[in-house]
Amino acid sequence: MTAYAGHITVRTWTPDNGASKDSGSAKLFYWYFPAIAPKVEEPPLVLWIQGGPGSSSMIGLFTEMGPLELTDDGEFTRRNVTWANEYDFLVVDQPAGTGFSSVSPQANLTLDDLYPLAKQMPKEKLDEWRAKYPGNPNQYRSIESPSSTEYIVAEAEKMRNYLLDPSVKWPAKLGPFLDKFSNAVYLRNEDALGMSRMRRKHGAFHVDFDYGRSRTLDSVSDFDRVDPYFVNRGYGHSDSSQSVWERLGLDKDESQDFVNGYAANMRAVAKDMWSFMQKFYNLRPALRKRDFYIFSESYGGKFVPAIATYIDEQNTRIGKNDPQTINMRGVSIGNSLVHPPLQILAHGSIGFSWGLLDAAQADIVDLLAFKAVNHTLNGDLEIGGQVRLLMFDYFRNVTGGINWYDIRKRNHKYKRSYLDRGLNTPVVRKALHSEEYEYGVDWGVYYHLSADIMRTSAPMFPRLLEKYPVNLNQGQFDFRDGVASNTLWINELSWSGRREFAMADRQQWWLGKELAGYKRIGGNLTHWTILNAGHMSPGDQPAFCLDMARHIVSV
Repeated sequence: MTAYAGHITVRTWTPDNGASKDSGSAKLFYWYFPAIAPKVEEPPLVLWIQGGPGSSSMIGLFTEMGPLELTDDGEFTRRNVTWANEYDFLVVDQPAGTGFSSVSPQANLTLDDLYPLAKQMPKEKLDEWRAKYPGNPNQYRSIESPSSTEYIVAEAEKMRNYLLDPSVKWPAKLGPFLDKFSNAVYLRNEDALGMSRMRRKHGAFHVDFDYGRSRTLDSVSDFDRVDPYFVNRGYGHSDSSQSVWERLGLDKDESQDFVNGYAANMRAVAKDMWSFMQKFYNLRPALRKRDFYIFSESYGGKFVPAIATYIDEQNTRIGKNDPQTINMRGVSIGNSLVHPPLQILAHGSIGFSWGLLDAAQADIVDLLAFKAVNHTLNGDLEIGGQVRLLMFDYFRNVTGGINWYDIRKRNHKYKRSYLDRGLNTPVVRKALHSEEYEYGVDWGVYYHLSADIMRTSAPMFPRLLEKYPVNLNQGQFDFRDGVASNTLWINELSWSGRREFAMADRQQWWLGKELAGYKRIGGNLTHWTILNAGHMSPGDQPAFCLDMARHIVSV
């Protein structure tokens, strides 16, 4: 096996250009594996980027589809089923600051910076939390919030009281959400939590899990308005005078795309990846004409459409014959977070249907989801994201710590500490040309993108679907970003292939004699359900996902 690794500088800055009060740089780490056993002379180049924001692509490399595995003892072994056998395989730690990648100087953050709602928590709980995570937050790969179940339930009660307050004058754009609650029993009787789910088919929110054709073909969305979070009439091109970035709620002024050297929105992320790819191709010019595909999962629902849209824009600007053109052929995203204000409305019903929440608990999840949406629609993006986390905290607390990425694991979490140990040895860092860079966590990545978490990326998909194959897939047992929540926003997409996709029959997907899942194909869109898999589907079902990758790359 041959491999190449190193860092590419994507940006430098000085105090006078406004990126930071200090001079600095941003570098992205990459690990490139030429195809081990290619089936064609010039195999496609497949890029893998992890989600997060701030999750290292080494997770995908070592636990999902890369050619290597890393044992608890720090030993590197070969993986039998890997995408790197047939395709040139490139993994990149991005945004800058993720994994081996770097932003220098690094942000100096505190726990309270990461959790703006912390100051509202009970003092005793807050003191315990600060004692649990002393010092620099970057020494902790994961940090649980200081919230208690009692505090979270109280927040849900506040939302219910707010909904019932006759003095509240509802903005027009909140009307459809209020309609969702109009028949909820627990809004009229605080002792009736859970009764709405017993009496109504779809529960308190009665979110419409309609996989049928009539609603899909209806051009009028339930959320019929224009704003950065819900886009008019099925995420179509309702206002050609706006750029796609403006439709995401970003300013025309791009001076704040980077803050303190970190990416602060998806346009910034895309700019860095364009810069990276240009410099990567300069190092390996023979790859520039190869077919190029982008794969990701989770927060890749934001990263991938942004990067692909930016590449498409730049290719259009410079012309197809320009040597800088990137030969992008398609994209694929697994278990994606694309349209948070709609996707989070599904969690109460999902948890209830799986038996993880009782009816009253599911109603509380709905109230918290609505509270997050309410903050988001009123422009409080960071607080909306924090309340979304409270919703997941509540789910974790009342279920006994169920792994929301894969409910089959019950309360067992993914263990990643072996990656820190194995990748930070002097021998490994030298081999990866990363002697100066430690593999770890920089919470500055998450902090500077915290306002992006509740922002939709759905408006980018119609343009991509007109030009490129788009593949969306979810593992069957993912609570966080699974089939039901993704279907909600997928059914609202509006593009020229919408009718064909809606009318297409869902097909069984077999790998030999094994039922791998299901797929629906229409226009440039393929939607896959992967059986017996969770959020990290390629790690759960490597053979199924390799078969899926082969389909995608062959389209």
